[in-house]
Order: sequence, then structure tokens, then C-alpha cells
Amino acid sequence: MASKKNFSTSQSSGDVLASHQVHIVNDHHFKWVQDASIDLILTDPPFNIARKTNFHTYEKNTINSFQFDDGKGWDSHTPHQFRQMLRDWSTEFYRVLRPGGSFAIFCADEYVSDLIFALRDAGLKPRRTVTWRKPNAVPVNRKHLMMSACEYIVVGVKGSKSTFNADFSTTHTSKYSLSESVNIADKIASILDIEIRRFLGDQVNRLEPNVLEPALQSLVSYHLPAALQRALKIYSDEQEGVQLCIPNYVMFNSKAGNRLHPTEKPVPLLRYLTELLSNPGDSVLDPFAGSGSTGEACVLTNRKVHLVERDLEFYEKAHHRLLALVDSLSPPLLDEI
Repeated sequence: MASKKNFSTSQSSGDVLASHQVHIVNDHHFKWVQDASIDLILTDPPFNIARKTNFHTYEKNTINSFQFDDGKGWDSHTPHQFRQMLRDWSTEFYRVLRPGGSFAIFCADEYVSDLIFALRDAGLKPRRTVTWRKPNAVPVNRKHLMMSACEYIVVGVKGSKSTFNADFSTTHTSKYSLSESVNIADKIASILDIEIRRFLGDQVNRLEPNVLEPALQSLVSYHLPAALQRALKIYSDEQEGVQLCIPNYVMFNSKAGNRLHPTEKPVPLLRYLTELLSNPGDSVLDPFAGSGSTGEACVLTNRKVHLVERDLEFYEKAHHRLLALVDSLSPPLLDEI
């Protein structure tokens, strides 16, 4: 029998909505979710890449091994079994999404094509594969192989006319959205990246580090004003609105240390996707909730969230984590079932 816990809290400060609603269920499926009731599916399902390695010998590795499921079996299937699971999940995704509802689903690189085909066969429309770059990725086997410094997120819609907050008003908000800050930083970094590589490529002889450092400082100082001007063109002349060009890549540090789950995703990345693909008050579903990171992102962005986690250990961790979060935001109104 599935365990279910519900709680909500109310608060009033700044741009925050009046209430949060979090629904956590310990279950192996989400067939009880009503048809066409979800605005956004944001989830990190098993990748089917669990395997034993010697990565535990690397001192700074925070995962210690690729045996993510610790022998529990949720990330250990044959390729044929896993592809069937992708199809089964996609059918349920289609059922629970409303027309115009969006999805953002994490996937291992070796199964991206399988996931896209499964989603299409279920009647959904994959539109982009987003690359998440992790600048703090562990340089495992760096002498023999490129480091695994990115993951992939398949993004799409059921039907058409999906929510995509590339343009929005700034008149009634006092805080920067994550998509806004990411866009500004990306434009600045892109210009400086090009100029630094051009500068280094033009050098006839290698510069000593003590000479290279001031040269790069001078180069950045010279190009920074132009980079800032380009970045700030996202604002309208009246400075009342933002118009963003969202690339299909994004950079966030991966979760490092104090992991509640071995494959835990960073809340800022989940918050970025939540803000971009849904609106305050929308219903978000994460049927592979792990330790509740999606729930935290939804609480912080004023979305209603349904979390489903099959593993009792992580279900309990998610519940305590989110209860502590809403308790820290305001006096909670707790109702447990």
C-alpha cells in the first residue's frame, strides 16, 4: 500500500505566492495521478548505467562508485528491459500531461535516442535535447578518456502551445529569474571565452604564467564593457521586459558533497527548468523523486508538486527535507495522512 504525505504552508513576502502544496507518495508507479492534470513533468529517472567500478579509489569522487542503486536493482536492467520501461513511462507521461503540458526528462547519453522514440510513440513531441554542462565534474580516468562533464535532458510538449517563459515583464518582480541571470552570464562568458582563445592562439611563443596572468587580466578588462553591452540587450528600452534567447545548453555545478541520493540533481538546475517551462501555481510531477530536489525547486518557485519515490529510504529523506524547508520559510500548516 502506498504511503502518502501532504503538507502546505502559507507565507507573504516579496514575489512569493500565498501557499505551497507538496504531495509525496511512496509507490512504484503513478497510475493514480489523474489524466491531463499535470502542467510539467520534471524528472530524473534511472539511467540504467549502474555498474561496479574502481572509482572509489579516487579521493575526491563524491559518488565513490557507479553502483548507484546499491544492489537494490532500480538502475540495473538489461537494455531490452530498460527500453520497455522507457516506453511504459512515456505512455504514462502522455496520460497525465494536459494538452500543452511540457516535460523535461534526464537521460543517459546512450539511451537518448531510445527515450525520444518512446516519447514519440506515446504521442508526445520531443523538441530539444538540452545539454547540462557540469564544470565541477570529477576528472575520473582523465589520462585515458574525456571526463563525463555533461548530462542530457529531453524537453518537449504534449500537443502544442507549451509554456516557455523566454519573454516576461519585470515590472512586478523584484528578483531576477534564473533564466535571466543564466542568459546574462552566458553572453558575457561567451564573448570572453572567444577573445581569450583568440589571444592565446595569436601568441608566437608560450608566455610564462607570471606574464600570462596580467595579460589575461588586461584582456578581460578591455573586452568586458562590450560583453556587458551585448548581455544587457535582453532588456527593452523602457526596461520593463526581458526577451531571452535560450540555448539548448546550460551550465550548473553538479551536487557536490552531502548527497541525500547518489544521483541527486542540483536544485538551481531544476529551478531553472521549472521557471522556464511552467508558471507559478502550475502542477509539477516528478515520478522518480529521489531525495526531493524537484520538490524543493517547486516550493521555491511557487508550484504545486507531486513527488513519487519507490525507495522508502529516499522517500523519507525527501519528506523530512521538504518539511524542514517549508518550516524554515514560514509557520507551516501541516496535514499528514
